[in-house]
Amino acid sequence: MCVNDILASGGEPLFFLDYISSSKIIKKDFLKLIKSINQACEESKCSLVGGETAEMPGLYQNNDFDLAGFSVGVVERENILNKASVKSDDLIFGLESNGFHSNGFSLIRKILDINKISLNDNFKSQRKKIGDILLKPTRIYVGDVLPLIKKKCVNTIAHVTGGGIFENLPRVLPENLCGIIDVPNFKIPDEFLWLKKLGKIDNLEMLKTFNCGLGLIIIVPSEKKNILLNYFKKNKIKSHLIGKVKNNVSNKNIIVKKFGEWDLN
Repeated sequence: MCVNDILASGGEPLFFLDYISSSKIIKKDFLKLIKSINQACEESKCSLVGGETAEMPGLYQNNDFDLAGFSVGVVERENILNKASVKSDDLIFGLESNGFHSNGFSLIRKILDINKISLNDNFKSQRKKIGDILLKPTRIYVGDVLPLIKKKCVNTIAHVTGGGIFENLPRVLPENLCGIIDVPNFKIPDEFLWLKKLGKIDNLEMLKTFNCGLGLIIIVPSEKKNILLNYFKKNKIKSHLIGKVKNNVSNKNIIVKKFGEWDLN
């Protein structure tokens, strides 16, 4: 999540520090956490340079623990991505997520609790456990998108975190422009359709809470379309042209007409 946020500003991650605290540090679990953090750092080409580990039995109980971290990146001032560069007729691309990433879990836990569903239950009669589906590590987009930023092919980026597409896309659009999302052929991942049905969540609320299959949105000049399509195809990056930027005539920064099988007209 940290390095994706750095990427959204046009930056390149440099290093990461972690913080782990628990009632008791169990070596086996601690090493597993550090190993996976280190793998993510290698994937995003940044260094794990240190951190803090604390045992606090008076604060945490049983197997409770706290895990946090932060990352530092760099970008030249003149290369910082910002919404001032976005213009009408720019294209909106969405890069696929690999699950829920790290958002919406308060609602997910509530839905599972109400329906008395265990994390050890199978997901839709498959061999995969629901807990494994929910714990997929957030996809890191640095390797996929940083080359495009360096080639000046990207105007701005929205990292789709809490608030979903409806809250994150408007943050990178000037007030006089509107993002029109219309992607009827997009296949919404099964886990989102399953949760929507289980929790009786309407289409709009899903798009206001979860990434719904698109974890990063990039806005690019229309003349760069073929460059991006060729780049995504060559590097086997799962992406979708999901819409276009237009002049704002309705006092809305985002209009979603069709998102996969969900109709929002």
